[in-house]
Amino acid sequence: MSISFVAIDFETANSKRASACSVGLVKVINGQIVDTFYSLIDPEDDFDDFNIIIHGILPDDVINSPTYPSIIKSIERFSEDLPLVAHYAPFDMGVIRDSNDRYDIDDFTAKYIDSYYLSRFLISTISYKLRDIATLIGEQFQHHNALEDARMAAMLILYLCKQHNLSYLNELMDVAQYKKFGVVEGKEGSGFRRAKARRNKQSKLSNADIKQLVSSIDKETLDASHPFFEKNACFTGKLESLTRLEGMTLFAQVGGFPEKGVTQKTNYLIMGEQDMRIVGSEGKSSKIKKAESLLARGQDIQLLGEMDFLKMID
Repeated sequence: MSISFVAIDFETANSKRASACSVGLVKVINGQIVDTFYSLIDPEDDFDDFNIIIHGILPDDVINSPTYPSIIKSIERFSEDLPLVAHYAPFDMGVIRDSNDRYDIDDFTAKYIDSYYLSRFLISTISYKLRDIATLIGEQFQHHNALEDARMAAMLILYLCKQHNLSYLNELMDVAQYKKFGVVEGKEGSGFRRAKARRNKQSKLSNADIKQLVSSIDKETLDASHPFFEKNACFTGKLESLTRLEGMTLFAQVGGFPEKGVTQKTNYLIMGEQDMRIVGSEGKSSKIKKAESLLARGQDIQLLGEMDFLKMID
């Protein structure tokens, strides 16, 4: 297989995966961008103000736009069985799986790779957000436009192949120690993952460590319009794609204040995988229970999964 693929990115109307409101596709054949596709999508669902702030798409913008069942057919025709590329694929592949489930679509199948995970293994840098990757590889970039995000994911894959003098996509996977494509099959799928390496157990962060982390951020470079700016967040559970310290660092880098525990100041609880041996059959940590209690009493606190967090941080 040569360096041929289709990069894909979705934006969603709300926190549900099955609420796609735009999609961008960029086709690469033999290492060259040869075609693009962009469409707004009628999510047939409500828009959240938070999502509108991120991508700028309004309910009126999608009036008379195609719905997902039509769009997935367009994606199928455009991709022509080429592998898909997404930057943090659990989000975009989650959109496809959940939307297929919502509309009872079983006949869509695609294999995919993840430019986010590949870049984390092959590039040494502080941030793997598309915005920062664009700066690193010298590309102009308009963030949170689905076509632009897809284009940047494509450029990142081409950059990685060039840096390692590779002529085939499967060679890139081999270099990064990924042996299999991720797969989406209708409403199901399997993830794009490396063989798990043994991690050293991390020591817990103290309040002093967190304060030092926040104080190390250059306040002059922060974007005051970022949804996490001057907000407080706590993490619970095991994150799949990064360590808790890396998550806290990302949050601090956009002007947020990481916390050790859920308090009356907490705006976000970022939830990773819960260890059932610790949390019990209910599957909720003490932090989740406290956040739900505060939410019931009127506190403005949002519970975010890892995919939501990474999409928003970007």
